[in-house]
Amino acid sequence: MSHGEAKNIKIEPYKTQSGNEIKIGETVRDLGVIANNNLLFREHIDNIVTSSKIMSGVLLRTFSTRQEEPMMRMFNSYIKSKLEYCSLVWSPWHQNEINKLERIQKNFTSKIYGLDQLDYHQRLKN
Repeated sequence: MSHGEAKNIKIEPYKTQSGNEIKIGETVRDLGVIANNNLLFREHIDNIVTSSKIMSGVLLRTFSTRQEEPMMRMFNSYIKSKLEYCSLVWSPWHQNEINKLERIQKNFTSKIYGLDQLDYHQRLKN
């Protein structure tokens, strides 16, 4: 992956010692964070949103309790930790990316007894 001013970048294919060419990739994954050659993290955000939705569904199907304390502990342990991992690096600034991430929390907290009658901002205060 190369980055910088387009006019200054000279892209040559990499070759191994045996002479095989290594293709230049559009994305790179480092410490679990996926970035493209423009240092945009859309693919990373899409991946963590998808895996968080899956985990949310698994938790809601597996555990019959909907009490606030155990459900919020599970959310913080299994889902929120995944959503916040390296967020200082890939911090979303586009509103649609922020909405994707918040939608997971909105959906999960709406299924908890005692919080289901509150609006989203009141649920966040609890």
